[in-house]
Amino acid sequence: MFKEKLKALSIHLTISTFIVGCFLIFSIKIWYPSPLLEISGLKDIIIILLTVDLILGPLLTFVVFKPQKPSLKFDLTFIGLVQIAALAYGMFTIYQGHPVYVAYTVDRFTLINVTDVNSAKTKHKELNVSGWWKPKFVYVKPPTDPKITQAIVFEVLSGKPDIDARPEYYEPFEKFIQDVLKHGIAAEKLTSSDNNRQKLAQFLSEHGKTASDYAFLPLSGKEKDVIWALSRETGKPVGVIDINPWQLG
Repeated sequence: MFKEKLKALSIHLTISTFIVGCFLIFSIKIWYPSPLLEISGLKDIIIILLTVDLILGPLLTFVVFKPQKPSLKFDLTFIGLVQIAALAYGMFTIYQGHPVYVAYTVDRFTLINVTDVNSAKTKHKELNVSGWWKPKFVYVKPPTDPKITQAIVFEVLSGKPDIDARPEYYEPFEKFIQDVLKHGIAAEKLTSSDNNRQKLAQFLSEHGKTASDYAFLPLSGKEKDVIWALSRETGKPVGVIDINPWQLG
């Protein structure tokens, strides 16, 4: 009996691992490329997904499995339905929370989720997104008309999206890379405390070069804010430093 139970558990675990694993690999590689997952605030959802589908489901199968049990088919069906419901909830939540844009506005990068924006409003076709692929980098170019700026401020105060979630102000990021690199946080600020100094030193030891070779910019997420280091040579992100950019001395 024990061997049969163990076999049922193994089969259940193998199927669950394959399905959940494929989805999580896709999500991490496509929707949440590093470091976006770490600051997205979805770790709890992923833990629930793994717990229900990879631990509780197979364990319940192990407990209820008896080859001659009259209600075995019903029991396994019920367990399967619970797992499917948990998986569907996890997939839906992870999809809704994934960023479709990484928007640079004024002095920071912000993650813009698929539910926060209507990409059809962008004036650049190449910035239109389907919501199923990797997030796009965009540069938010504020309006120059003071009246429009004031109107946006009042709209934001009334609950409407801020300018970083308004695709009509999106521009291709590549055209403004040099402007972005000029607004980095001074390296001296990153060494204002021993803890921050150690984190900066660790970053430089891992990626090489000196602090002057990078532009350090705030990256705002749902769970926490960190500092994103961009190469001044290529303009591309290199890595993050786990320092809150708004608590620097």
